[in-house]
Amino acid sequence: MSTPPRAKRKQGFGMRPSRVSAIMCLMLLAGPLLSLTSQTLPAAAAAASASLDVKWTADTSAASTFQPARSMTSPHYPEFKNLAINVSQTTGLIDQAVRVSVTGFAGTVSSPDYGNNVKNYIQAMQCWGDPAAADFRQTCQWGGRSGSGNNGLGSSVYPDNALRVAQIDNNPYNPTTFDVPFATFDGTVYTGKNQFVTVDGKRVVKNALLDVLDPTTTNEITSARVAADGTGTFDFETQSADQAPQLGCGREGHLRCWLVVVPRGTIFGGDGAQCSSLLDPDAGSVPYAKGRPNSYQGGSPINPKCDYWDNRIVVPLDFVKTGTGCVVGSSEVKVIGSQLMVGAMSSWQPDLCRSLNTTYSFSTNSDAVARAQILDGLAPVGFSGLPLSAGGLDNDQDRQTLAKTKLVYAPAAISGVVIAFNAEFGNGRQEHMVLSPRLMAKLLTQSYPFTVPTSSSDPAKNIAHLPAQNQKTTFLYLDPEFVALNPTNYLQFIRTPSLVLPGPSGADALRQVWRWIQADADAVSFLNGAPAPGGMTVNPYYLPLGNAAAKVPTFDENGEFIVDANGNRVMRDVGQTNIDGTPQSLSTAPLDVLPKDDESKVPLKLTGERSRFDSLQFAPYTDSLLSGARQAFRANTNSRTSWDPSKINSAGEIGDWVGSGAQSPGQKFIVTITDSPSAIRYGLSTATLQLPNSTERVDPSSDRFAASLTALEPTALDTVKQVDPSKVTGDGYPLTMVTYAMVNLTKSTGSSRTSVASMLSKVTTSGQVSGSALGQLPAGYLPLTSTLLGQAEQTITSIKNYVPTATTSSSKPAESSGGIAQDTYEASLPAGTVGTATAAQAAGTPSVTPGVDKANDSLTAASSVSTIPSNALAVALVFGLLGLLIAPLFFRGRRAI
Repeated sequence: MSTPPRAKRKQGFGMRPSRVSAIMCLMLLAGPLLSLTSQTLPAAAAAASASLDVKWTADTSAASTFQPARSMTSPHYPEFKNLAINVSQTTGLIDQAVRVSVTGFAGTVSSPDYGNNVKNYIQAMQCWGDPAAADFRQTCQWGGRSGSGNNGLGSSVYPDNALRVAQIDNNPYNPTTFDVPFATFDGTVYTGKNQFVTVDGKRVVKNALLDVLDPTTTNEITSARVAADGTGTFDFETQSADQAPQLGCGREGHLRCWLVVVPRGTIFGGDGAQCSSLLDPDAGSVPYAKGRPNSYQGGSPINPKCDYWDNRIVVPLDFVKTGTGCVVGSSEVKVIGSQLMVGAMSSWQPDLCRSLNTTYSFSTNSDAVARAQILDGLAPVGFSGLPLSAGGLDNDQDRQTLAKTKLVYAPAAISGVVIAFNAEFGNGRQEHMVLSPRLMAKLLTQSYPFTVPTSSSDPAKNIAHLPAQNQKTTFLYLDPEFVALNPTNYLQFIRTPSLVLPGPSGADALRQVWRWIQADADAVSFLNGAPAPGGMTVNPYYLPLGNAAAKVPTFDENGEFIVDANGNRVMRDVGQTNIDGTPQSLSTAPLDVLPKDDESKVPLKLTGERSRFDSLQFAPYTDSLLSGARQAFRANTNSRTSWDPSKINSAGEIGDWVGSGAQSPGQKFIVTITDSPSAIRYGLSTATLQLPNSTERVDPSSDRFAASLTALEPTALDTVKQVDPSKVTGDGYPLTMVTYAMVNLTKSTGSSRTSVASMLSKVTTSGQVSGSALGQLPAGYLPLTSTLLGQAEQTITSIKNYVPTATTSSSKPAESSGGIAQDTYEASLPAGTVGTATAAQAAGTPSVTPGVDKANDSLTAASSVSTIPSNALAVALVFGLLGLLIAPLFFRGRRAI
């Protein structure tokens, strides 16, 4: 095999109109990583805060007083006496992942009958109570995977490990009085076991705990493997009160919670069936006896009828205060726009509040919508990767308004869009994967059979619309291009990836991904219908309407091919169109969305199901870059492809499609598009990307971001420059982006200009210092260069010195977003944090002159943008319900940019 091209390896930061209504309706409805590896978190993330080492015995760390007493007479003592753990970060915590490293243990043992992890593994959970209290275990988040079905466990561990009680106490048909309830921070107590309850006059079995905790939200680690040398690592998701209100971590007066790690060795630690339902084959299949050596591990780690809880290691987790922390009565300024600024604003927001006595409430939405809102004066400042331009507006009135509007732009942050992944197989976690523009185009156009809706009833027909070679490429390692890109580890990717893609709203970050793809001649050729090496061609649904190959077979209600009188299959015309119905080519359209345009619906023949599922149920959109990273970390796509005949749907009918659950330990492969700070926040691996028309391959890192800035090119304004992926060479990362703060001076007020100038002065000075303290620039961002800082200073000066003309509107910018659905991110503030305001020095007023976006030559009113509406994000149901009220605004700013 030939030597692969040199990879640049440094420490990584590691629709069509007919579908619009369907997407809108979807918006109205509103595992953790378990495998132990020897990998480390990206350096920037690991260094974010001092780590903590804790020993199982003879501990002298800051956490020593929280450890239970150890007895040398315990049968567990010889197994755990050398055990120690390191937690990568224990202070300044938010909703994120921390890495837990284990040493001094023994290698995990597997069994084909009882689970992949039956001896020598680690369990972990988050608790909120007093570690010295007798009821401490009742405050621990455990049992979210105790339900049957898609609980994310698979065959990883013996099932009663996931319970809060033994199976004998969890049987509602023979009820007992024993319980290990879950007490939430607000005082609500949930039973820890199954019970009979009456619903609509019927008695049904229910575990009330699952009302507050389930497999999609819990952060409990049911079993983490240990390598043969007794070492390993796993990632643990720390959850603040924002993600887990039942724990309350980070609320006023409750900044400290706890990570509890429970080692499981080879000694059975329970009172027979009172602890576990495991039976001893060496003693006539009776329940295990307490202290039995060389035993499979059954039973809950928090059940007092087992002694595993006595072996716990307790680690303090100090969270930053949730909420902005601003005092009541402080002024408020709305800040809107790019999701690329979520990480930065989470750090800057509390510091701005303290130093400027102003709440800068940040709400994310589509960049295009944010630009439209800024034009209308609906917010004083917004973040965007591109400027407002005449070609980006969809009516003459807005273009006339733009011509009379004074806008200024200040560089605010540099970060990167990343292709992140969580790949954990039976052979370990894979951290390295190389992707080319063409291979990414294959994934985004659903050209692999594993990216289109399929069901077990007739899988061959489900993918019959794909070209013949595509149908054969059932795994990435069967694609010659993937093999060539990953020659040393392609066979390690033994499962098919699931895609978690942000949408359906547009984003300049997604536009950058498409620009990278469209800059590559091989990718363009593929999108235009030419075969890739190995013979794969693009999914017909993604060809332009009218293309000779844009046809798919049709089926009758029985799932059979429809044929004509000659026995030939009846084909249906499909393909991409613009809003006006003209053909659209993905190789040239200035896309800022990730369409899901394969219209396949399965099962082809209904056999008890009431309906079929489509691409949006098979691989639902995630509502933001950050949530995509979180879902990838949890290995949960939120797909709804399992038919539950007893589920009552929204129409009150019995039977519905339900969630398929998280991927099981050792069987995880999720790929998502997110930003570099979010990938770091959740400890995800990030793909190495091949530069367009080159064999150079580059990882995302601060050095690579800096190197890419030589490819900054003017957009619609000469002063607003963006990295052109086609111009990136050498060590540059092609998905680097500069985010700008845009201000409409024409519709500003004196007070809004003062507030915005103060904010920008702060975030472009102390806010550009890399670090983990509030007010600093978080890991995943590159500080602004001296040139960009100079431009920011000029913009701040122009804001301060702006004098409205007699015809300038003096109406106050709205303090809300004008009714458009948005995500609001409020950062966290630890007690005692104090910032200092530092104003940038004046450096003159910038001259804004018209420019040309070299990557977007068409700035006319004729749109060729994908017609999935550029709606704003909708995390909360209340925001989603606003969607129908604001549908006309979704198409603002959807022209060529």
